Amino acid sequence: MHDPLYHRLKEGDADSFSLLFKQTYPRMMGYCHLFVKEKKDAEDIVQECFFSLWKNRENIDPDKSVESLLFVSLRNRCLNYLKEHSRYSFNSLQEGVISNELQYLYQVDFNEGKEMSVEEQLVGALKKAIAELPDRKKEILLKNKIDGLTQKEIAEKLGISVKTVEKHLREAKSELKKKLEKQFASLSVILCLLLQ
Repeated sequence: MHDPLYHRLKEGDADSFSLLFKQTYPRMMGYCHLFVKEKKDAEDIVQECFFSLWKNRENIDPDKSVESLLFVSLRNRCLNYLKEHSRYSFNSLQEGVISNELQYLYQVDFNEGKEMSVEEQLVGALKKAIAELPDRKKEILLKNKIDGLTQKEIAEKLGISVKTVEKHLREAKSELKKKLEKQFASLSVILCLLLQ
């Protein structure tokens, strides 16, 4: 992989850390909300992941995906949170997320480094699927999901109607869902929630 960002992050470059935070925070919050409904708790959990990454940055392997490492950390912290908070039940999680899918996520790990984690595979497949989107759909999706712009802000920025933005977002999410469901059939409910 040899991502220069990961090398700079390992060396303690605060700008690289800020860039990684900006790129991954919205997706991590979306993923965390699959497990944790309380916004403040979700924010705390995601921030703990970033804090832990920064604290242990010397151990970063620049040849592995730091994003995947963050998502593994996030998944584990979310599941620990659910275990500690008795009002949550593994049988009735987050508006219909199927418990056997969560059990699958809970059991999957790095397999002693021989295989990629499910998060690493999902992040890679998602990046590839986004890259293959038509330019306009890709641009609108990234402005919404990565830059955090509202549909109205995107419409104003691009000089198009809000309805056109909605249409492109809906179609982009539909295309991503179709591509990713083929590869990650066992996580179909979680994919649907991530692409909402």
